[in-house]
Amino acid sequence: MGGMRTGLWATIKRLMPALVLLGLAACTMPVVHPDFEGLPPDADPSEFTCCQDPERQPRWFADLARNMGETLEPLTSDDGHGGLLAARPEAQARVADAARPLDIMVFAAKSQMVSRMIPGWFTHSAVYLGTEKELRAAGLWNHPALAPFRDDIRAGRVVVDGVPPKVRLASLEDVLSGRDAVLVTRPEVTASEKSAALGTMLSLVGRPFDFHFDFETCDSYACTEVICRSFPGLKFPIRESYGAFALLPDDIAAKAIRGDGLRIVDYVRATEDDWRAPGLTGAMEDVAGFWGPQTGPVARVTTAAALGTCPL
Repeated sequence: MGGMRTGLWATIKRLMPALVLLGLAACTMPVVHPDFEGLPPDADPSEFTCCQDPERQPRWFADLARNMGETLEPLTSDDGHGGLLAARPEAQARVADAARPLDIMVFAAKSQMVSRMIPGWFTHSAVYLGTEKELRAAGLWNHPALAPFRDDIRAGRVVVDGVPPKVRLASLEDVLSGRDAVLVTRPEVTASEKSAALGTMLSLVGRPFDFHFDFETCDSYACTEVICRSFPGLKFPIRESYGAFALLPDDIAAKAIRGDGLRIVDYVRATEDDWRAPGLTGAMEDVAGFWGPQTGPVARVTTAAALGTCPL
């Protein structure tokens, strides 16, 4: 009898993450807010805002997701598979042709359940590091911070990507294949700011992933924190959500839509049947469509500068 109980308990422990995930699935959010009626004909991109009320899930859900994030990660990862862009090599080729070193990318993956649990149309971000040829053209190939990573770049790992279990270099194909849409944005920064961003970003490669998405800590880094720490001059809005400060990928997209230190290079979105490049208007409509009327409690906003710096 004791052996049976032990075996039963072992089975329950193995199934627990899946059972929790099934429970969390009940907290998915609609891709388009039910009250969204479309962009007005005179919508002005320079005035575009979003994300002011990010606490759209119950507090217990947010706490559970943070505390069990590492345990659930094998079940929730969308890395390298499952996205609608995986079946669209021509769309991926368009992104590769458009991207240049240090472009910031944000990604949507609403065909996947886990992405629908996260507030925002875009739920992931990364930085395109660039190929050897592109980095040479940009005058960055001889940057000292690149020395340990030149073989990775030559092997096709050209994206700095903050995913569990750690910040890494990945191929653009692997990153895109797990997603449905990608917005490519270009920071409007000086050459010296690019050089500093490259150094900071590469110093974070190998650091643990931050499952708590808390920008006030320096021991681990989520995807948007890599970007925020690397480009402090862009002054991204850091919103307080469920007691922690973080940068939402949609806030990166909103800055690019407004032309506020970022500009949109391309927006590529796949569907079950095809893909298209709807540009700035498409990105604006997708982000606005997710948030709909922003009527909830307004989150407190600060900037990365107010949070201090992390030792590198």
